[in-house]
Amino acid sequence: MRPLRLALSALLLIASAGLSACGFAPMYGANGVSSELADIRVETGRERVDFRLQEALLDGMGARSASGPYTIRATTSVTSTPFGVGADAIASRYALRITVNWQLYRDGSVDPVMTGVARSDASYDVPTGVYGALASEADAEDRAINIAADRIITQLARAMQDGQAW
Repeated sequence: MRPLRLALSALLLIASAGLSACGFAPMYGANGVSSELADIRVETGRERVDFRLQEALLDGMGARSASGPYTIRATTSVTSTPFGVGADAIASRYALRITVNWQLYRDGSVDPVMTGVARSDASYDVPTGVYGALASEADAEDRAINIAADRIITQLARAMQDGQAW
């Protein structure tokens, strides 16, 4: 049993040395690329969708107490399109699309360091009750916002890892 454990330990050591030699850097983790995202401040608009996006970005980047030299500014647009029409000619299902245009600025700079667009879609049913319809729409909006925030964070982390930003 002891020689097997020793052989596995040696194999693990060789594999980890090989990964570090090829330039492998973890994207997530304490020393990964995403740890630098925690220093980015987030600015959005004043609507509900903007606030939810800001919260999703702050949570996803771990940037609640960001104090670094970078700020991400995002503007959102929401479109809702009916696509499920019943026999009574009333829409019973909607497709919601959120588009987020974002720019990353360094403090004191007028031109953005990086720009991007994140789009996400969600759909929702419209029940007959007013409260149910509002809750269903808000839930779809939250799902789409979380997807858009994840896409923005992935774009930033990928750019940092590739050396495109900063």
